[in-house]
Amino acid sequence: MTNTEPSTENNDDLSFVCFGASAGGMEPYLKILSLMPADTGLVFIIIHHQPSDWKSLLPEIIPRYTSMPVRLVEDGDIAKANCVYVGPPGKQVYMADSRFKLSPLLKQRGWPKNISSFLHSLASNQTKNAIAVILSGLDADGAAALKPIKDAGGIVIAQDFHTAKQPEMPINAVDTGCVDFLLTPTEIAEKLSSIAEQRKHSRNTKSRIN
Repeated sequence: MTNTEPSTENNDDLSFVCFGASAGGMEPYLKILSLMPADTGLVFIIIHHQPSDWKSLLPEIIPRYTSMPVRLVEDGDIAKANCVYVGPPGKQVYMADSRFKLSPLLKQRGWPKNISSFLHSLASNQTKNAIAVILSGLDADGAAALKPIKDAGGIVIAQDFHTAKQPEMPINAVDTGCVDFLLTPTEIAEKLSSIAEQRKHSRNTKSRIN
């Protein structure tokens, strides 16, 4: 597919979709993005568990499934609509307003927590415009940040357990009581498209009133 240029829409109106996954996450990423229109107005961010010495192949593979531009996040990047951003290996990604910030991914006991850390920053910066999507993966990364997403007025989606190669992350997400929708990858794409259309309509209505 030929990539299109990202929108320069006012960042105050952007909706941010974070896909959080680890083992088994590639298949739902590709399925969802392949079904998404290229002009939803959404910003997509993939936060994946990756060893720091591992070269991420996502920026090379994903463009085969979407016409949206796919970029490895760099420190200071300003988020643009209709673009897919991939968190780089060995880095913690944060949001500061509509700008991406990177810091070294600190070693810690147990499983990584980089999805939760990103979602906490997204909840703090984007409030009701945040959409967390927890996909296949081991352990419970992401779960600890779902309440802040909900409290800020955001939306939480988890992958249906039966379609996840590793269902632990979606199961732990549901156990928080914060998941709004438990869906297959195809249904996730449909729901995100519906949310995008609703938000476009709301922005257009607001614009006509003003």
